[in-house]
Amino acid sequence: MRYRPDIIEQVRNETDIVQLISSYLPLKQKGSSFFGLCPFHHEHTPSFSVSPDKQLYYCFGCGAAGNVFSFLMQMEHCEFAEALQILAERANITLPAQEQTKEEREAESFKERLYLLHKVAGRFYYDVLQSEEGLAARKYLEERRVSLPIQRKFGLGFSPKGRSALLQHLKKEGFTKREMVESGLVMENDHGLYDRFYGRLMFPIFDIKGRIIGFGGRILDKGEPKYLNSPETILFQKKKNLYGVHFAQKARKDTILLVEGYMDMISIYQAGFPFVVASLGTAFHQDHANLLKKVAKEVILLFDSDEAGEKAALRAIPILVGSGFQVKVLQVPMGKDPDQFIKEHGTAAFGRLLVDAKGYLAFEIDCIRKKYNLENLEHKVAFTKEAAALLAKLPSAIERDGYTKDIAAKTGIDTAAIQAEIAKIAREDQTAFEKEAEKKRLRLYQGKTQVEARKEAKGVQEAQSVLLTAALNYPHLCQRLQEVLPETDYLEEVYQQMAKALYEAADAGQKLYPAQLVNLFETPQMQEKAAAVFAKPVEYPDNKALEKAVNEALQLVKRTKLDVSASSAESVEELQRLILEKKQLEQFWLTLS
Repeated sequence: MRYRPDIIEQVRNETDIVQLISSYLPLKQKGSSFFGLCPFHHEHTPSFSVSPDKQLYYCFGCGAAGNVFSFLMQMEHCEFAEALQILAERANITLPAQEQTKEEREAESFKERLYLLHKVAGRFYYDVLQSEEGLAARKYLEERRVSLPIQRKFGLGFSPKGRSALLQHLKKEGFTKREMVESGLVMENDHGLYDRFYGRLMFPIFDIKGRIIGFGGRILDKGEPKYLNSPETILFQKKKNLYGVHFAQKARKDTILLVEGYMDMISIYQAGFPFVVASLGTAFHQDHANLLKKVAKEVILLFDSDEAGEKAALRAIPILVGSGFQVKVLQVPMGKDPDQFIKEHGTAAFGRLLVDAKGYLAFEIDCIRKKYNLENLEHKVAFTKEAAALLAKLPSAIERDGYTKDIAAKTGIDTAAIQAEIAKIAREDQTAFEKEAEKKRLRLYQGKTQVEARKEAKGVQEAQSVLLTAALNYPHLCQRLQEVLPETDYLEEVYQQMAKALYEAADAGQKLYPAQLVNLFETPQMQEKAAAVFAKPVEYPDNKALEKAVNEALQLVKRTKLDVSASSAESVEELQRLILEKKQLEQFWLTLS
C-alpha cells in the first residue's frame, strides 16, 4: 500500500513523538531528551531515549530505533499503512485513497482467504462437536461444567479422529493446497496431505479484532502432547497473541487477569470475571505486554503455585512493570487451580481472592524469603541485600519506605541500615548504566568498535585544530577556507565560534590572537578546549607541506560532517545527496598557490 510522500510527511510532522510514546510508557526528561524503560526488551534502568528535536527514539540497550511510524508498528503489531491511518486519525488528517501494487493486492487477498479458511474450519469443528462423533468431548465439557452458552460463545469444537476430515471439507469449500498448508491446519509429508488436529477438543484462538487466527487442541484419549497449538503462520504467532483477548477487550475493564490455560480462562470467564486472558503455552513476551496495553492498565498474574508457576510469574513481572502496568500476583490457596477453586468455593470466594491479590514486589520478596532461614544471621543479611536490590529500583519513596519497614520487622535489621544499602545499590546501578550507555554511544559511530571510535573522534578533533591554527596564522588561507568550510561544518560549538570569529576578522582585515579567541568563552571547560587548539606550536617547512596538512584535515572534517548528517537524514533523497557529496569530496583538493 502506498501513500504520497507529502501525505506521510504531513502526518509525521503533526505527530509529536514524545506525546505518542508517553501514551504507552512513562518518560522522564533529562536534558534535551526523554528517557524511559524500553518497551522492546527487559531492563531495570531506563536506556530508551526519545529526542523531541530529531523526532526519533533510540534504545542504548537493544538498539531499537525509529520514528513515530516504526514505534507504532512495533507496539500495535501493524503494518505501515495501518500505523499511518492511526496517526492520521489522531492528528485529524483525512487520508486519500491508498495506492497498492499488484503484489500487495495479492498478499492482502491471500491473507483474507486464510481468515475465511479459519472461520470455515471453526464452524466445521463446532458442528462435529454437536454430532455423534463429538459425544466424548461433550461429556468432558459437561464434567468440567462448561455451559452450552459458553461453548457456543467460545466456538468450542471437536476434530474427528480420521486424518483427513478437515482436509476433505476444505477441498469441498474450494480452498487450494497452498491455502490449506499455509494455514497450518493441514500438514504435508511424503505420503500427501493430512489434518494437523484429530481426536482433540478444539479451542478457536481469536485475535483482538475477533477473527479466528489459529486453534488449540486438547487430546481426550491417552497421548502426547496434551495440548497442541497451530504452528506459526502469517496470521498466528504465539508470542503476539493471548487466548481470550477479544472477549477481555469487550469487558472494558482497566484490569486484566492473566492465567495459564484455556480451561482456567473459560472457567473464570463463566464465573462472571470476563477480564481474563490465557497464555498460549509459551513464556510471557514483550509483545504480549504490548497487546495488553490496548486492553488494560493493571495485570493480575494467576499462575500455578508450584515452582514452575512462580518462575513464570517472576519472568513476566519485569516485562509488565517495564511497560507501565500496575502488577499484582494472585496465588490460589492450597495449590488449587482456579477452575477447581471456583467449583469448590464459589465465585464470591474467588472475587475476594482477586481483591486481596498482593503487589508484585511483595510476591518477589516472598519468593526470595523462601531461599533463606531468617533464624541464621548470614541468611538474614543475604536476604536483606537481595531484597534491597529490588527496592532500589522502586521509583516511589513511599513504597520503598513501607517495604523497608516490613523487611526490618522480618529480619531485625535497622531500617536506616537497609535504606543506606538501597541508596548504595541505586548509585551503583546508575553509574553502571551511564558507563554502558557511553560505550554504546561510542560504538554507534559508523559501526566502529569503542577503540576505533575514540581514535576517530581524536583524529577529527586534531583536524579541526589544524584548520583553525592555519586560519589564524595564514590570513590568505583563512579566506579560502571560508569558501569551502563554513563555520557550521565544524563539529563542536567551541570550534564553530572560533571559526566564525576568524572568518569575520579576515573579512574586516583584522588579525586575532589566541588569547582573544579563548576569551570568547565563559566556562572553564570551553576555554580549556579553545586553548588546546593553540597549545602545540605548528610549523610547516614550505607551502606544499601546509597545503597537504590542510587538505588532509579538511577532508576528514568534511567527511565526518557528511556522516553525521547522513545518520539523521529524514528522506531517501537527502541521503542520496549526502552520499554524492561524499563521493565528490574524494576528488576535492584546495590549492593554496
